[in-house]
Amino acid sequence: MPNPYIFKTRALGPNAKNSTLTFDELDNSLLFLSSSIGTLNGLNSFFVQANGTPLQNGYSLIDSYNTAKTTTPTGSNRYSVLLGPGKYEFTQSFNINTSYIDVVSLTGYKDVYITGSNTIQVSADNVYVRGIDVGSKNFTITSSLPNTIFKNCKGGDYSFGGSTNNQNSFTISSTFIDCEGGDYSFAGNGSAYGIFTDCIGKNFSFGYTCNGTFTNCTGGSSSFANQGNIEYSTFLNCQGEDYSFASAAQITNNSILKECIGGLDSFANISQNGRSTSTLLDKCTLTSGSWNTTNLVSNSRLIDCIQPINILITTTP
Repeated sequence: MPNPYIFKTRALGPNAKNSTLTFDELDNSLLFLSSSIGTLNGLNSFFVQANGTPLQNGYSLIDSYNTAKTTTPTGSNRYSVLLGPGKYEFTQSFNINTSYIDVVSLTGYKDVYITGSNTIQVSADNVYVRGIDVGSKNFTITSSLPNTIFKNCKGGDYSFGGSTNNQNSFTISSTFIDCEGGDYSFAGNGSAYGIFTDCIGKNFSFGYTCNGTFTNCTGGSSSFANQGNIEYSTFLNCQGEDYSFASAAQITNNSILKECIGGLDSFANISQNGRSTSTLLDKCTLTSGSWNTTNLVSNSRLIDCIQPINILITTTP
């Protein structure tokens, strides 16, 4: 039976403008709206339509956020600023600096585009930030923020707690889901202590040191502890390029790496006593070079790990 109703999309979103939605896509949209309509019509939300110029939209966002701050939100009385898909521009960086005020894309997609030269800076803990794309700019995080969640957000180099040198580095303990950054992103030159799921970084991303949980994450060269140790960490199905996974230091203190892939000299492969204190590398793969099995100490193990000539390495010290 042909669809008697034709529904078309807006200019920005996961589908091209004026594309026809399938029944499944329409159903998903309606499900999302049905779950959100209470929030949209509630007393604890502010909706920014994004139907003006980028600067007008930016001012609307700032006004809504400032109004939310006057309500004195608490953990049991949170507020949300809901952002319609569109372009937003600021005359100075927009600071998310108040706990319990969430700033989220209405659709959940990366369709809130921050244009111009200024960016977003997050300095408040216990907020939820979703669907914001600052392009090649630094999506700035200024402190640990252990109770803050970032989902479907995107930035350029040094985003999400990166820094230009380890003397001015941050320890980042937030939760990141489906986020993307450039070089030195996700606490690059700092300490990645958070929870990272389905995130993508480039070179020197995911910490100078690591002490967190990483699932389905991808980095460039020298990623995942680019110079320091991996400690008390769990990695599942993560991938880096050459010199990744504590290449120049140690994997220690009961860290577990399963089904991860690294390039030349990854996995603490060149360090004396590089894998120690009950660490486990299970079904990990080197794409270049060969496993150093002489630096396994203190009950650390390689189980069914693979090197380029497809030799399985199963070693117990």
